[in-house]
Formats: sequence, C-alpha cells, structure tokens
Amino acid sequence: MTAAAGNGEGPVDQYLDEMFDLLAGTGGNGRRLLIETEEHLTEAAAEGRARGLDAEVAEREAVSRFGAAATIVRRVPASAGTLRVSPRRLLTGGWAFSATAISWYGLSGAATWMLSWPWTRLLIATDRFGGQPMCEGAWMPPLPIDCVHAYQQETSLLPGVDNGFPYQLTAGIGVALIAALLILRRTTALGAPSWTPSRRAIGLAFGIPFGLGGVALLIEAVDGIFKDVQYYVLADLVAGLFACVIGAVALWRGLRSVPSLSRR
Repeated sequence: MTAAAGNGEGPVDQYLDEMFDLLAGTGGNGRRLLIETEEHLTEAAAEGRARGLDAEVAEREAVSRFGAAATIVRRVPASAGTLRVSPRRLLTGGWAFSATAISWYGLSGAATWMLSWPWTRLLIATDRFGGQPMCEGAWMPPLPIDCVHAYQQETSLLPGVDNGFPYQLTAGIGVALIAALLILRRTTALGAPSWTPSRRAIGLAFGIPFGLGGVALLIEAVDGIFKDVQYYVLADLVAGLFACVIGAVALWRGLRSVPSLSRR
C-alpha cells in the first residue's frame, strides 16, 4: 500500500491494479513490468514528497509522468493463450478481419465505379461488348442517348452481385468498424496483450484467405479478358488486386515477427 493510500488505495495502487488487469496473458514479461513499474512509481512519488508535495499529489504526478497503462502494456509480448485469454483474442481478431473484409468489398465497388467510365469507353472502342459492340451501329435507338452511360450501367462493379448492392454504405460501415477498433485499442483494455492475437496468427488469418481469394479473382479476370463479353473483368481486377495487397502486407508483417523466418 502506498503512502497516499491511507485507509484506501492511492493513485499508484490504482494504477498498478489497472496495469495488473491489462497484463493478463503476458506471463513473466508482465510480472517483470509490474515490478519495475511499482519501483519506478514509488521512487517518483518519494521524490515528489521530498519536494514538498502532498503524498497524493506526488503519486498523481508520478502516474501522470509515467504514462497511460494501456499504452505501456501494449508493448509487452503476449504469452500463449489460456481459456480466459484465447476468446478475447479471437474476438479482437474476428472484429479486425470482419471490418477489413467489409471495407475491402465496399471500397472495391467504389474504386470500380470510378474506373468504369474509362473502362466502358475502352470496351466500346475495342468491340468487347460482344453482340452490341459500337455506339454508332444501326442497333442504337433513334432517340438521343448517352451511349457510354448506357453501357456503363451494365458493367459489373463487384464480383458476385448486381449493381444494386450498397457498396458505398458497406465501405462506410467497414471503415467505421476499423476506426472504432483502433480508437478502442488506444484508449481501453482492448489494446492489452490479453486482447491482442499474435502478429503471426493475424498474418496467417488475413494473408491466406485474402491472398487466395485475390489470386482466384485475378485468374478469372485474365480469363475474361480473352472473351467477347467483359462486363465483369474490371470488378475482378480491382477486388483481386486489392485482396492480394491486403494478403501480402498481412503475411509480410506476420512472418517478419518470426525470428527463424526473418533471418532466412
């Protein structure tokens, strides 16, 4: 019990209690950090009292100068999961994966929509709309019509769905979920090691499905390039490339944290 505690807990004790809860799942690394933190805060509070500060004020100053517990604890490597820790990490990892997947799909649609105008002009110019190739043909109606806009409405914006899919809303929801997770990890216990999957696990969980999915979409896109009707090729290219980038970055960051692999 610290000097400011009296009959209750002082600021240093409260800080150590908070850090103790956040360090669940860190094993020996967490215990060493907790001991070092207690020693540091005790010395800093004693120094403050020597300068004439009230005991509680000295402890508050020591805690304030040391930094937020959630920020410090995030630097501690997590140990193997336990029955209590593993579901926490699964929840955080699932949130991160779901938010990334939702953002990927929605943003792919938005990017494809922006690229669909030059893509449509290219298809018209290269006679790749199959049975209705050129805007100047006799099959066009006699009434004035924006040929490019008419064909652009037929270009698929996302793999596997029609153009009525709310990709803008989907992208917004995904980005909001990612932002919320990042904010909570910086300000709450969600950033503690007990809530954080290992970088290797995250790398594999993101890298394998996104990487394989991206490659499959790119293969379908390349196959479609050689066909007469290319409505879906742009959507596959955009979503596939986006997925491959996510998968490659995740694998690189995850495997970089494994010493035996990083030295090869």
